[in-house]
Amino acid sequence: MKKETLLGWGKKLPLGKAAVLLGICGIALLCAGSLWDSSPAPQEEGDAPQEDGAAYREELEEDLRALVRAITGEESPQVLVTLEDQGEHVYAQDSSHSAQTREGEEDSSSQTGHVILKDREGNQHALEITQGSPQIKGVVIVSARGGEAQFQERLTMAVRTALDLPSTRVLVTEAG
Repeated sequence: MKKETLLGWGKKLPLGKAAVLLGICGIALLCAGSLWDSSPAPQEEGDAPQEDGAAYREELEEDLRALVRAITGEESPQVLVTLEDQGEHVYAQDSSHSAQTREGEEDSSSQTGHVILKDREGNQHALEITQGSPQIKGVVIVSARGGEAQFQERLTMAVRTALDLPSTRVLVTEAG
């Protein structure tokens, strides 16, 4: 269509009808937009803690590599962190108490359960209040200078101090 035709059509259309037509177009666009869900797919309930634990472990390993590089001057030390668990999860609780009294007798009961939330798809999840950090099981450092007693001691003390671990959970060894 030509520009003049569109302008002429717009001038001939009464203002009330134009407003209704624009409203219908807007509703159609909103409905069309709701068909395409741009939100990421929900994660499985068991996957999130594992991913959190893996990310936590990787972050610790990278921090410890930087620490080993600073102490030994080595470019690529190997660091392994093992975790005991995925961290403690604390969930919101809902509790109710009731008491009844009858002629000289008392009857009381209580119920406790987790607060449950529903997502858009209707899946139910417990409301998580906090998540604790995973417990560290041990640390292994493999370094070219790990065979030297002074570096073993310095690296062990650095890891013990940084992670608040006993020396029995830290191993420093030589590469090769």
